Amino acid sequence: MSANHRRHGNVVPVASIVTSFVIAAFILAAGMGYVSLKNQLHHGADEIKNLERELEQVAMRITVVKSETQKLSSLDALKRRFDGDKSRLGGLVEIPPDRIVWMDRPLPVAALDVPDIQPTSNSKR
Repeated sequence: MSANHRRHGNVVPVASIVTSFVIAAFILAAGMGYVSLKNQLHHGADEIKNLERELEQVAMRITVVKSETQKLSSLDALKRRFDGDKSRLGGLVEIPPDRIVWMDRPLPVAALDVPDIQPTSNSKR
């Protein structure tokens, strides 16, 4: 009878080793993908938080600038500012009523007796 030829063959189970490596690679890739997505989520949340903080700071600056503009642009503040320092633009100067020209309608124009003026339409045609 013939002896067992496989007894000294040292057969390695290649199929089960390859299957184990494929499963391990899939689990590793899934874990790395999960960690990467979680890191992106945290990074995006931090960025949103920073942008919201900057937006609040800009809104606060806009509010401060608006209040300063209203405070400095009032007529009383302008009068106080220029009354204190007459060298700036000569201070606020009141315009006398006889120097004001009201432009609500054109002034009447005298009849044009100048012979040099031509009619606008072409009279030769």
